[in-house]
Amino acid sequence: MNLRTISTITLSVAFAVLLITGVLLYATPYNYFVGSLHIWGAVLFLVCIVLHIKHNAKTYKNHMQKRPGKWSMGLAIAGIVPLVMGLIFNLPPVSSVATFGYNLKKSAEQDKREYTLIDLSADPAAPKLHVFFKAGREYHSAPQELFLSLTYTSTPQIVVWMETLEGKYIDTLYITGKTSDSSYRSKDPAIDVVRRPEALPYWSHKRGIKSVDGLYTPDQHNSDLDGIAAATPKVDYQVTMSAPRMGRYKLMVEVNRTYDFNDFYSKTRFPDDAIYSGTGSSGQPSLIYESIIDSQKPGQHLFNLVGHGHHSGRDGSLYTELDNVTTAKQILEFIVANVE
Repeated sequence: MNLRTISTITLSVAFAVLLITGVLLYATPYNYFVGSLHIWGAVLFLVCIVLHIKHNAKTYKNHMQKRPGKWSMGLAIAGIVPLVMGLIFNLPPVSSVATFGYNLKKSAEQDKREYTLIDLSADPAAPKLHVFFKAGREYHSAPQELFLSLTYTSTPQIVVWMETLEGKYIDTLYITGKTSDSSYRSKDPAIDVVRRPEALPYWSHKRGIKSVDGLYTPDQHNSDLDGIAAATPKVDYQVTMSAPRMGRYKLMVEVNRTYDFNDFYSKTRFPDDAIYSGTGSSGQPSLIYESIIDSQKPGQHLFNLVGHGHHSGRDGSLYTELDNVTTAKQILEFIVANVE
């Protein structure tokens, strides 16, 4: 048996391996064995192709010198172009084949329930309070243009605090970083500091500390929230905090995200409100959730939506009318507190 015969038969076997493993990789979640077999099948296929061309070089050359051979090569090369363009620009039906395969893979995969853990419990001996935030479909904003075709998305600003059952502010337990020290940034490089009193107005007025510019939201020189501040995670997350054993109290959460305009809270809704219309990013007002906690009894407590803050942070009132709030209700799917 000569080398030409061996390479031809081996080429057929390598093709069969590539075909079978290719179908499995296309339609099912990645498997190490199948993936490795596919790679080695490709290596074997390439080696056999080289040997096959080497032993049939004269015949191949004769084909290429004739018009049908030249036309076949030209059409084969030209056929690659629409495939490449379709994949680059995500155009059907080329992209549809890849999308269909991706959906097949995802349908066979088990759900991955990943989330971020943030531990702010400074005292190991103190009772622990865990608050879990389940991200909703509006957790991330639509991509916003930055510069040079670069984009970014915004995530919510969130604060957790305690109140008496009568509504008196007790203490802040957790807050996202940008609101804790006004570290917002503007797309305009000439603007160094962006103040957002509309971000979490209900909490900031409850806290009752006024900054030098007359706003209740913490400024860039604030430091009293450093130990309980953390950046907003990109996925579901749980915050562990130290909470005193003090009987029954209200645990409050306020949530706000920029660029969530709707038909009512549009960019032109409040043209004379400098805070709302000044940056063009305020959108729907903050939402306030509450849960009654009994710190003496371990258990889980689901938060209820009770109202919203002022659209530009002008006051600290709780507005219970929620008919004009739409997609902001899907920033978080649910919030649950777990008392140890």
